[in-house]
Amino acid sequence: MDSLCTSKVRRSAGGKAVHFVGDSMKRVVAAIVGVVLVGLAAGLVLQIEIGRGLFGVWSFTKSVKVTSPGQDRGYYYRFKASLVYKGEPLDFDIVVGCNVRITTYKDNDRTVEVGVAPMAFGLKMKDGHGVVIRPPQACKGETTENGRVPQNLLPLVVSYEDAEAPWSGIAYASEDAYASPLSELKFFGASIGKATFEEWQEWRRTEAPKNFITYELLGINPKNMWDPPHWKLGYRVMASGCLGASWIKLPDAARDLARQFWPADKPVYWFPSWEMRRALWSIAVDPKSPVLFEGNRFLDYLQDLDSASGPQGLPRRQPGAVIFFNRYVAGDVYPARIDRSVNRMRADGELPSEIKAKPEPPRINAETRPELRGFAYCDDTVFKVEEVPGGFYGTPVFLSEINGKSINEQLQSWREGSQLDFERDEFVVLPRRYQIGNIFGGL
Repeated sequence: MDSLCTSKVRRSAGGKAVHFVGDSMKRVVAAIVGVVLVGLAAGLVLQIEIGRGLFGVWSFTKSVKVTSPGQDRGYYYRFKASLVYKGEPLDFDIVVGCNVRITTYKDNDRTVEVGVAPMAFGLKMKDGHGVVIRPPQACKGETTENGRVPQNLLPLVVSYEDAEAPWSGIAYASEDAYASPLSELKFFGASIGKATFEEWQEWRRTEAPKNFITYELLGINPKNMWDPPHWKLGYRVMASGCLGASWIKLPDAARDLARQFWPADKPVYWFPSWEMRRALWSIAVDPKSPVLFEGNRFLDYLQDLDSASGPQGLPRRQPGAVIFFNRYVAGDVYPARIDRSVNRMRADGELPSEIKAKPEPPRINAETRPELRGFAYCDDTVFKVEEVPGGFYGTPVFLSEINGKSINEQLQSWREGSQLDFERDEFVVLPRRYQIGNIFGGL
């Protein structure tokens, strides 16, 4: 994992490149609004049940109850996943509650209803690393037995160098990651079955305390969900947001379009004009029988940011792996890294000089060495932190660089509208964002 976190790209100009953008023309506005809402709503993050206190500040216990007997609106299911970590079995057996009430005792006696609990579960390994899994959401009766959960279900898994200081991590964002020589994990399958309220309560009593993730660690104010934590010198939060991008090979009809709009100096990586985007949509999205990209509809690569982040499972290279969205496909996923986050600030509250020297907004650089295929970099938080010096919040929905090389903006009339980009006349590059939780979940 060290090599993943510190790797430098050394590729020829003809190698695959990534642009952190995506979503169909019809979803552009929704994607942008979604990103804004994530940033705004992060401050409202559900700080429901409180875990073990971080930094020795709080002393909370986890407890759950339904406030009125007979009024349980919850639905419960058991999620199992089988992995191997550095040669040793690593099995997850998690009972998940949907639409449940979590009560916080001691310092903050209040009950809040959450969409899913736990939204993420992390175990500390013998070597001090942490492995976090996000149980796919199956709150409408989906099970492996009834066929509504795919046999090849792929959950989002993130590995952290230090479970006690998880300020950066590596997400296993497609099945390709597990085949990488850099992988510390092997994945052998997952399943979902029905569970009961009593099983959920018992799981929370016996197993939930093993979760090393806490609200404080995530950057959620456990005393008041309406009051985001305030930045202070040395403040760090768990890296809950991960970035990547995927390449999809252009079919001949799309390559012809790319050649028509490719800037005259033939840059390796380039943003398309709106005319190019409209032309692409006219053959890839709008027709009843659109051209296919590696055998799939273009729309099947254009997952909304939320659904691509892992709630129903991750798409694979072939369709059929995601709950309900069974046509989703991943493409060739590679990691991307943002240069500005609360975790990159020095102890004096300043960003490193090499980052400050870069132009605004935050820069996102994708790396595309073959051994990185399938991974995503986790460096940022999806939850709001108040009063961060410089005032930068949220993650832009576009890449700035690929393998350290700036993406050509010659045709770009609206910088923030860069919802996709191209590598030569060979590939279209779409955004991928993954997160281990959201404001509607509890621990």
